[in-house]
Amino acid sequence: MSSTLCGAAMTAPSWATLTQQEAGKKLYASAYSLNKQEHFFGLFDEKGDIVWNILLLDRAHAPVVHPSQSIVGIVARRPGFFIDFFDVSTHQRINRIEPSKDHHFYGHALFTTDGNRLITQENHYPSGQGKIFVRKWPSGQVLQSFSSNGIGPHESVLLNENVLVIANGGLMTHPNEDRTILNLDTMQPNVTYLNLEDGSILNQSSNSDELHQLSIRHLDVNQQGTVALGFQYQGEIWDQVPLVALSRIDQAELEYLPIPEEVRIRFKQYCGSVCFDNSGEILAISTPRGGLVAYWHVGSKTFLGVENCRDVCGLVATDNTYEFLLTSGTGSQLKSNPVQNVSKALKKHTNLHWDNHLRQINT
Repeated sequence: MSSTLCGAAMTAPSWATLTQQEAGKKLYASAYSLNKQEHFFGLFDEKGDIVWNILLLDRAHAPVVHPSQSIVGIVARRPGFFIDFFDVSTHQRINRIEPSKDHHFYGHALFTTDGNRLITQENHYPSGQGKIFVRKWPSGQVLQSFSSNGIGPHESVLLNENVLVIANGGLMTHPNEDRTILNLDTMQPNVTYLNLEDGSILNQSSNSDELHQLSIRHLDVNQQGTVALGFQYQGEIWDQVPLVALSRIDQAELEYLPIPEEVRIRFKQYCGSVCFDNSGEILAISTPRGGLVAYWHVGSKTFLGVENCRDVCGLVATDNTYEFLLTSGTGSQLKSNPVQNVSKALKKHTNLHWDNHLRQINT
């Protein structure tokens, strides 16, 4: 399903054209709320100033950025029934894509690198099975649909143009039950490497049976093809479980990263965003419940330390090596470099609450 002004979506200017007055200007996209009734989607610059925003009907989750045209989308929170797309140059909503019948979105979606297709993760809620849809842009027409080979495909990333890496969170839900988990005893989360040409499984890894409640929710991939996974544990708060792992397409087992117990406890069993820096050497994982971002050196699998920031969740790599931009539910924006051990507050918008996920726009 899609309601679209196709002409508008086809004629949006490029990001480069939009920002040509300020060459090299960096923009970041995130949803935010002023309160429980007022929700927005906005872009801010490197100073932290909001340069574009638009009112949303409800709270949203993760942004989707078109790779070339000045088009941004925002996915409704799980269980979500729309993705709204906007032309930044005109402030117009140009497209709304809705899930297939008896399906809902999971809060995340992504464009292919050429911008011609949109990939959505969806729940077929009568059966509880996860689905991947490849849609034509901007019409939203379904070109291909595949099983995600698991339940609850929350987020996915492209390893390359033919391989999609899916975090199957394992949580069975139904819109009629809101966000209640219906299969706590039988959860089987996994990470699946899916061939986008024919839907075949190229690799699949999962936690051991005793860690079956370790939901795999968010992920990122670096230039070397290493995938980082952040977990949200559905068991007891006092259980001592791993929270972060690495995976590769040629590796059968997940590889858990070390984390000091005093830091692991602070995570409260919940990873928010997962992000590599622009070199792919440093991994950052946020926990809004713990009020911190934790860092690792991926090659040596060394824990580097934490950046404390209350209610932090949004996380993205900047163009500077080893540097990340963080946003929080308290309105903070800050840059953090765990290798040089420096952080710099950009701005604190005391009247707003940044939502879970953040994206950089490559202008």
